[in-house]
Amino acid sequence: MKMNRKTIFFSIFSLILCVNVQASVIKQVYEVSLPVASQQKQIRHAAFEQGLIEVSVRVSGTGLAPTQIDLKQAARMVRQYRYKAMSQPEIDAYMKKTSTLVAPKFKLWVQFDGVKVKQLLRDNNLPIWGNQRPNVLVWLAVKDGRNRYLLKKSDVSQIKQSVTKEARRRGLPIIWPEYDSQDKKIVKFIDVWGEFWGPVKQASKRYPVDAVILGRMNWSKDSWTVNWTLFMEDKTESWKLSSPGLDTLMSSGVGVATDQISRRFAVFAGSANDGELLLRVSDLDSVSKYAAVSHYLSSLAPVKNVYAIEVNQSQVDFHIELSGGESDLKRIIALGKILVPDTRSDIRLDTRLDRGLEAGSDKPMGDMQISSGNQDETVEKIPESNISNILRYRLKG
Repeated sequence: MKMNRKTIFFSIFSLILCVNVQASVIKQVYEVSLPVASQQKQIRHAAFEQGLIEVSVRVSGTGLAPTQIDLKQAARMVRQYRYKAMSQPEIDAYMKKTSTLVAPKFKLWVQFDGVKVKQLLRDNNLPIWGNQRPNVLVWLAVKDGRNRYLLKKSDVSQIKQSVTKEARRRGLPIIWPEYDSQDKKIVKFIDVWGEFWGPVKQASKRYPVDAVILGRMNWSKDSWTVNWTLFMEDKTESWKLSSPGLDTLMSSGVGVATDQISRRFAVFAGSANDGELLLRVSDLDSVSKYAAVSHYLSSLAPVKNVYAIEVNQSQVDFHIELSGGESDLKRIIALGKILVPDTRSDIRLDTRLDRGLEAGSDKPMGDMQISSGNQDETVEKIPESNISNILRYRLKG
């Protein structure tokens, strides 16, 4: 059997794993769209810098990132960009929302080079937050004078729109409660307003989330005040913000929550943390499951490189090179809910890479046929004695 060990099965990475997950995969992480007044080079480069501010915050997970990097490097990190003329209604809406006196004419779409952005963050000792991120449920109780209510998924609200917009900008996947008859049997407005976590936690169990944000928002004396509390991993963090401006208030609130969450899941890279390990995954009884798990592992922030070194009928050994610690990898795998620790007896099967695999097949692993673009290199099995640690997981489900 001949092939490059680092490219085994990589041609089938696009297959999708059909399992229930609680984390979300954030897309367009390195893309921004900004209004600009003209296509002049000076204005374009200023927009590149503004775009790098947004992307660096989103990728690192911390609002402090722009203060630690050289924004003048923005232009060389751009992979591609393009302009689109703004319609008059779009221009009018933008002018109404902002205090600027210069009307924009175009939207400048920019895509940054992910490899270069991550290297910039590493060079400045900033963390990397992978695309796998925890879903967060938002319970927000509002008193706006005469009215009091809980915001729900179906509501059309400027408050809700501001929260959602900022969460999208920061790369934080949020979920609003249905607050239907099922929720209303468990949690009331007063429970959220009074921070009675018992009913809130009980009602939150139906949602696929890893964290809950509870907010109490009150309008008084021409200003909004919001008391926020983040509940994650049996711990709470609280903060209070006041502002007459809704967008500013929601931006600050979501920003603090995102900073808190990213501290748990973002990874600091460095030679002191780098290492390698063997991750043994069981219950991969079809090609599609194998392919999706391979793709999933390669997408995790602490993983620099991953490739299969041995495949049995329903068990695969992955060699993983880390940029970060083993604890970082375990924590992020736990977030995804795709793999769970395998505490069963380790039963090794003798079937090796001696059968063929047809890419895209749902055949059992024992019927797989392997194909690779490079037929001149031989798979090298890395002896387990050369790996400092073996982690055992199984496919959830």
